[in-house]
Amino acid sequence: MTTPTGHTVTPLHRNRNYRLLWTGSAGAFLGLFALETAMPLLILGTWSSAALTSVFAAVQTTTTVLCGAPAGWLLDRYDRRKLLVLAETARAAALVTLALALWLGQLTIAHVITTAAVLGSMQTVGTARMLLVRASVPDEQLTAAVTGEEVRNNAAELAGPPLGGVLFALSPVLPLLAATALFMVSAGLTWLVRLPARAQSPAASGEVLKGLTAALRERTMRAAILVLMLINSVAWIAQLVTIVLLRQHGIAPWLVGLVVAGFATGALAGTVLVAPLQRRLGPGALLLVVGLAQVPTLAGLALPLGPLWAALMCLCFGLGLPQVRVLLDVLVIRQIPDERRGQALSGVFTLLSLSLPIGMIGAGMLMNYSTPRTTLLTLASILLLGVACATFSRSVRTARWPGKS
Repeated sequence: MTTPTGHTVTPLHRNRNYRLLWTGSAGAFLGLFALETAMPLLILGTWSSAALTSVFAAVQTTTTVLCGAPAGWLLDRYDRRKLLVLAETARAAALVTLALALWLGQLTIAHVITTAAVLGSMQTVGTARMLLVRASVPDEQLTAAVTGEEVRNNAAELAGPPLGGVLFALSPVLPLLAATALFMVSAGLTWLVRLPARAQSPAASGEVLKGLTAALRERTMRAAILVLMLINSVAWIAQLVTIVLLRQHGIAPWLVGLVVAGFATGALAGTVLVAPLQRRLGPGALLLVVGLAQVPTLAGLALPLGPLWAALMCLCFGLGLPQVRVLLDVLVIRQIPDERRGQALSGVFTLLSLSLPIGMIGAGMLMNYSTPRTTLLTLASILLLGVACATFSRSVRTARWPGKS
């Protein structure tokens, strides 16, 4: 493959480091999404406590938020490859002890909550994947590489939950062992990655939050982060509200699952649109278009037109999601110097993680005092307002893809 500048680069499918990272990450994400189904089923089957499933999720999210900034500092200070291997090994160790306790009949609530804390804290170190991918491919292939990762993530999101359910039906210990094996495969493949030594910058030993504060001070990045936070939060909250709405109308649980799978199906299908849309729109304009396009689909979900219509709206909403990660990379991550990139990336993901429970609580309170339909319309209004505010930023509207003037 020859670039416009005349030098030859290795195609992604022949790039050894990229293939190792992609394959290992596919296993890790498949394991994570399988656990999203398996862990609630395990808790419900053992203690019959819906509240405990919420505690597990809350602990996992809280540790992710609390460990975000320190993890970013570590990623800028130490070898990112070794840190990712350590994180995958720690997750595998936590799960194998859980599987052993379950098999021996010695499972305790404290053990389950500790596992949630390990999974949540190690999730922050998992952002090293994006940084390692950046170090593995040349700049002109970064967008294609990030798009390839988005395909992988969406495929894992589709396959993981049913896999976790099927394995749990066979034996409650199986999804834990499967996730353990997948994390160890990821650790092993990451260990095989060989990258040039990264120069240690004195700046990496500075304040833990400096990378994120630098990103938030810049107008374009601040506006982009706001819209990306809104889209990310609304996507997850809309799934929950859609489930509640459909169940209130007496839709069977299996059909509700198929309808909500439309989000992931649309995201997987939307990867085909990434390249054509990027050829026609700049990154800032594309961000605004994606945000605006989500608004009518949220309003459409509020219409009482049955599960088929709801599935179509979920699919349409999902079509724009693959653009989000690419735009995060272009509008935020690439603008941060490498010596601060780990802190900035972890900080952004911490904000994304923090916005989700806050949004969930707000949506829950709104549904408690109104209806799911009103909640969906409120989400659409909030997203519209956020995108409208970002539209006033000229630097966002005129942003260009890297390498283009």
